[in-house]
Amino acid sequence: MDLTKKASVIIVTYNHSEYIENCVKSVLSNNPLEIIVVDNGSTDGTLEILETMSEVRVVSGHGNVGYGAGNNIGVTVARGEYVVILNPDTLVEENWLEELLKPLESHEKLVTTPKFLLFDGSKINGAGLIVHFTGLSFLRGLNADKDEFSKKEFVNGIAGECFAMRRDDYLKLKFDENLLAYNEDGEFSWRLKVNDFRILYVPESRFYHDYTLTVPPEKIYHLEKARYLILRKYFSLKQIFIIIPSLIIAEILTWGYAILKGSSGVKFKFRAFLDSLKNEVDPVECNIRNLLENLDFQIPDDQLTYSTLDKFIKRFANMVFLINYKLIVSR
Repeated sequence: MDLTKKASVIIVTYNHSEYIENCVKSVLSNNPLEIIVVDNGSTDGTLEILETMSEVRVVSGHGNVGYGAGNNIGVTVARGEYVVILNPDTLVEENWLEELLKPLESHEKLVTTPKFLLFDGSKINGAGLIVHFTGLSFLRGLNADKDEFSKKEFVNGIAGECFAMRRDDYLKLKFDENLLAYNEDGEFSWRLKVNDFRILYVPESRFYHDYTLTVPPEKIYHLEKARYLILRKYFSLKQIFIIIPSLIIAEILTWGYAILKGSSGVKFKFRAFLDSLKNEVDPVECNIRNLLENLDFQIPDDQLTYSTLDKFIKRFANMVFLINYKLIVSR
């Protein structure tokens, strides 16, 4: 059996009629076992387009349950040995799937994540995820030259736009359904690390993503709520105290960005904190030192940066992060 015939490709969509047909056709050129589209209540004609595509299994009728929960639904009904999570606003290259699956054949407890470029192919959109120990997450390699990040290497995070793993492994972990959208891939990366999974970046597997980095106030809400839930989930109060210098810096950075967005930014930032306290979380017992050694301790100073002062502040923040991080892992 061809390797690609062992894979179920899961695409969660919500009002993606502009993209879904071309996305599915590009995936079909990779010859997967099946394509499962989980529709989260689209009202823009997405379902009508999918009805004309007999090669696709459509799961719908559950409403907008969010990206993570939608993927959980798709993987549950999948038949493949491997599952591949993919965003709908993408186009994949012809060897994308095979290259992404190859490492999984010979390694246990492994997840693979590809290189993805902006839609016009001019720059990198992502090469894995930077998963910072304060709960912040950033796309690794964002806006780098398309030929950079050209070697396979282990990274600390998967980008939710696309990753692959064994179906049985996914079902043991799953996305956290408390997170409706944004940073669910960051939380899933923490979960992978706690459970001793490695994440391999595979640049030979490539696709194109229609993406512009923007963080409007509503997105601040989802990102920050997820960050607070991650901290509550993976750190005890004692452990929170140990990293408090870094958390203070993270708050300064995120509050500063929220303030730049005006009253709406402040409102959604504050609401994210309050709502995160209302959610019940199941604390994860883990060795804090081992966990931190598998997370990133620096943030990029060129993402969401608007001035020389802004860049200087982020570089100062990275100094604090590094000192705090080294004190913890050297204990």
